[in-house]
Amino acid sequence: MKEKIQRFGRALSAMVMPNIGAFIAWGLITAIFIDGGWWPNESIARMVSPMLKYLLPTLIAFTAGKNVGGYRGGVAGAVAAMGVIIGTETPMFLGAMIMGPIAGWCVKKFDKLVEGKISAGFEMLVDNFSLGIIAMLLAIAGYLVIGHAVAWITGGLSAGVNWMLEHKLNPLLAVLVDPAKVLFLNNAVNHGIMTPLGIQQAADLGQSMLFLVDPNPGPGLGILLACWAFGKGNTKQSAPGAVVIQLLGGIHEIYFPYVLARPILLLAVMVGNIFALSFFTLVDFGLVAPASPGSLISIILMSPKGKTLLGILGVLIGTVVSFLLAWPMVKSRPDFQGESENAPSDGQSALPVGAVSKIVFACDAGMGSSALGATRFKARLMKAGLPGIKCTNCAVGDIPADASLVICQKELEDRARTSGKEVIAITNFLADPALDALLGRLQAVSQAGEVQTAAPEEVVPEAMLLKGNILTGLPSEGKEAAIRRAGAMLHASGYVEESYIDAMVEREGIATTYMGEGLAIPHGTAGAKEAVLHSGIVVLQYPEGVDFDGEKAKLLVGIAGVGDEHLTILAKVAGALEDPATLELLCTAKDPEIIYNVLK
Repeated sequence: MKEKIQRFGRALSAMVMPNIGAFIAWGLITAIFIDGGWWPNESIARMVSPMLKYLLPTLIAFTAGKNVGGYRGGVAGAVAAMGVIIGTETPMFLGAMIMGPIAGWCVKKFDKLVEGKISAGFEMLVDNFSLGIIAMLLAIAGYLVIGHAVAWITGGLSAGVNWMLEHKLNPLLAVLVDPAKVLFLNNAVNHGIMTPLGIQQAADLGQSMLFLVDPNPGPGLGILLACWAFGKGNTKQSAPGAVVIQLLGGIHEIYFPYVLARPILLLAVMVGNIFALSFFTLVDFGLVAPASPGSLISIILMSPKGKTLLGILGVLIGTVVSFLLAWPMVKSRPDFQGESENAPSDGQSALPVGAVSKIVFACDAGMGSSALGATRFKARLMKAGLPGIKCTNCAVGDIPADASLVICQKELEDRARTSGKEVIAITNFLADPALDALLGRLQAVSQAGEVQTAAPEEVVPEAMLLKGNILTGLPSEGKEAAIRRAGAMLHASGYVEESYIDAMVEREGIATTYMGEGLAIPHGTAGAKEAVLHSGIVVLQYPEGVDFDGEKAKLLVGIAGVGDEHLTILAKVAGALEDPATLELLCTAKDPEIIYNVLK
């Protein structure tokens, strides 16, 4: 049942999201040029009504038909939608969302019915006339019957929305919307439901508060600020970047993992949104068009003239309330305080060892967090000297056939795996050990001259220390997380089997591997020797240090040695770093090349 609801929601969202730019264009023309706008212009304002009545519904119908029946289905959907549009005076957004898929389905079924049965030379004739006849019949049906039925339904929905407005019940929408959001149904709820209803309301009232139920960045921002102020480890370190992306970038998926990992925070999000929506209801504030993405910038641009400050205040109210409620939740939870956080993501166990030519970041809609992740990782690839590896993003349901591997958030892993591709599941697009390990593995393979060649059965490191296995400037995190990061890099580079990672954590529980002077040398237990494939080391630099039972380790050297070689490696590393000046250099050097030249 849940999967069916998710598919339905994704289908609704997929009709609207590709056309958000057109909605914004209409909204800007409306906000700027109508009477009461920023710069009233009667001539330009004449575009507002035709765009609302004809253009936007037709775009939705075309997109919906194309999603079901390809380009021919899109054309049939657009023609069919004209029937419901012309047959009524009501803006036919709901009618377009019905006629588009029906038209696409009809075309798809017809094409399947005649497949392989058309005589040579008659293909174009059949294609064109079949499309024209199907579209004509659906347009007539829409004009005579479907349009009127949809107008009646739309009128009922509008009456319900207006009733909620009159009785000040709009804030209760947060109770339904926010839980759906964090389950990655945000696009389906916002663009599949709220946007069409909001457009209808804006056509009547000039604005709609429904455009603010989902896009307000304030409640999520409050969660991130609380994690930044009172969290520790990765929680604290990843929050600042997430704050900027949430507030100004409007990518709400950035805060979902914080809530999904600690569901109690959902209460803070909902209450923050309820307070914000209550304020908007009290002051009669809405947006003239959808705010997409849901950032402060979008809300300012879509605010009616003279009401911009009210939009900013609503965001601030949602932020403050959410922050105050999240404050004690963050401080009282041990996983926020670095005591049990940052277990390795599932992606660490799924790192592929074959050649990688195209990395695809996937999210629900393919336009938010995946774009952010792809952009950031592409920059890391360029900096690492790996421009030949393509890095792009897409919707989780549209993973391309030429993808080498897919990176997505854990909640979307099952859907991503239906593509048949190798999947790395992560918790945070900003900072995740699996991404660090992947980059180290790609650098290691590159140095061995094996990038984009036939996939070997096993990655065999060409040296004990590879430049790609030196990471500098890492943000501070918990001890276990740092050790697991080192173990994941050893595993990704082919030095050890995956079980060695747990053995490193187990070894640290027996006796600390902190050596003094800011140096720690984590390694596996004696019983983990069979998990070592090749001798090697990885180097992780933490300028702010990692807490090793009260001591700050700024340099972690993860070690794996075949047989008794780990003892030799330990002695050599300790000897190389016995000079305090050398150790200080390695703890502060920003260029991995410096560390490599000292240790090689």
